[in-house]
Amino acid sequence: MSDPDGRDLVSYVKRSLEEEEEFHFLRFEFLQRLNIAQLEVKLARMKSRIQKEQTIHSSESELLQKTLQDYATAIRDYRFLKGQKNLKKTEVRDRKLLLERFFQSEEDFNDPFSSHYAYFQDAEARIDPLRDAFMKQLPSRLTWSHEERRQRKREYMDGKPPKEVSTLIDHCVRFFVAITGGLFLVVPMLVMTIRPSPEKSLITVSTFVLLFALILAFAVKVSNIETLISTATYAAVLVVFVGTSTGNNS
Repeated sequence: MSDPDGRDLVSYVKRSLEEEEEFHFLRFEFLQRLNIAQLEVKLARMKSRIQKEQTIHSSESELLQKTLQDYATAIRDYRFLKGQKNLKKTEVRDRKLLLERFFQSEEDFNDPFSSHYAYFQDAEARIDPLRDAFMKQLPSRLTWSHEERRQRKREYMDGKPPKEVSTLIDHCVRFFVAITGGLFLVVPMLVMTIRPSPEKSLITVSTFVLLFALILAFAVKVSNIETLISTATYAAVLVVFVGTSTGNNS
């Protein structure tokens, strides 16, 4: 359906401002790649002609500069759009249906609104898996900070997870990590102390070191070096305890 006076376009944007926190847009993956490929072919033809004639005219030099600039800009734009946050499948379906309702035309061919959908994501610190799990599982009234609740009121009302870690969640995760760290030292020591034996101590140390490494790998955001140092330190503490307890028993 045509929209000569732009009423549908204005209504669509007005609705977006009133009902949506994030503005969703199409990345036009096909057109972006088509543009880059077209410029690549054009530059390749110019390169071939220049190398064949071993000269370049002033008019051709200006065209070369402009084409190279357009090519670099197209690549930067494509990389920028591709780096934005992708919509979930359900959100893509809703956005596509909304665009079709406002702008679908009889002249359209092959579903022009079928594309990659994305939105701009705010610059934010990477959230580790443990805090992310707390933010998704706990009720919204506990996971959302007062400031973010005020700024993103509609998403809070829709039950969506927050983008920032609230003070309460941060304190809960720190407490959970502290308790878990203590248990990882106390529990294996208790196991090895009750009816001690070398075989039991070796099995206990191996099991808890493996569990400790798995938690570091999947639940906490740390670098490879930090993971290695933490695991080695934890293993060393248990080994020292095994050596001390074995010596006392002897």
